[in-house]
Amino acid sequence: MLHSKLNVRTGMLQVDDTVAKYCWTELPDWMDAAINADSELITSVQQLSPEVLQKLFDTPNDFAEKHVPGYVKDIKHRLLSGSGFVLIRCGGSHTDQKLRAIYALYSLQIGTLNDRYGFFFDVVDQGLDYTKEAVPVSKTRAATGYHTDSTAKTYLPDAVGLLCLQPAATGGDSLLTNAADLYVHLQTAHPSVLPEMKKDVIRDVITPGTVNNVAAIHENAFPIFSWPNEGFTFRYMRFWIETAFQKTGQELPAQLLRGLNATDDFFQEKSNSIQFRMERGDILFINNRFICHNRTAFENDPATTEPRKMVRTWINF
Repeated sequence: MLHSKLNVRTGMLQVDDTVAKYCWTELPDWMDAAINADSELITSVQQLSPEVLQKLFDTPNDFAEKHVPGYVKDIKHRLLSGSGFVLIRCGGSHTDQKLRAIYALYSLQIGTLNDRYGFFFDVVDQGLDYTKEAVPVSKTRAATGYHTDSTAKTYLPDAVGLLCLQPAATGGDSLLTNAADLYVHLQTAHPSVLPEMKKDVIRDVITPGTVNNVAAIHENAFPIFSWPNEGFTFRYMRFWIETAFQKTGQELPAQLLRGLNATDDFFQEKSNSIQFRMERGDILFINNRFICHNRTAFENDPATTEPRKMVRTWINF
């Protein structure tokens, strides 16, 4: 059953069309949004030689057989003009290599893949603690908090993909919420925080291979809400904002702190988010400019040899 939400197009509040077009007027039902992987694409993967498969994984943007049937274009449409996410169910009977190939072909139809962490980055708990060292939360088993991917000023993926190869024994559920709905809420209930959230806000520097010092943090500043050429954009992970202010010896501006608190309060309301468990063979794509994602903390089963494993890719339209 869909939950009623504010209809920003017909309500009393005047909302800019660049925000309104991304709002969920009803909370999506993730089961209704899920689709089965197309048999034609699966068949095309079965026909690829080992050499071609390796090229697909190693240099996907140069993949010669990039064209696949046009139905895949609907995936990109859903990300740009629909709910902002799509869940594709491939089933768990395929081999890891086959699932990775299906995932790669879908990803390439959405856009160009980024290799900042590798074109396909395995998200596995490495026993690290992001609260004690500047490491991506993807390398831990902690709950991530609602966020958008990439804390780097110089790079923002338009879309994020996740392939589930192995779910956790317990936990690890996916959660999604909508930053356009958040903006409407703040405009209604906390309008005084928005000017501060549209200013440049410093973030901690966590990208491997980059310099992490006070000067680099000061340089790594950009707004939480912005309207670049690509349209309405929300960039958020509260933890890395707070550590940036701590490392530079600054206090969070009062209105920014109120904005962060109001944001987290909105995200924590169950009526504003959807939660589901990805199973082996599931592929999730989200629009990283207005869909925020999160995961619950998870535990692996020590009796099995397979820990929770997702495969992430960053895509630009």
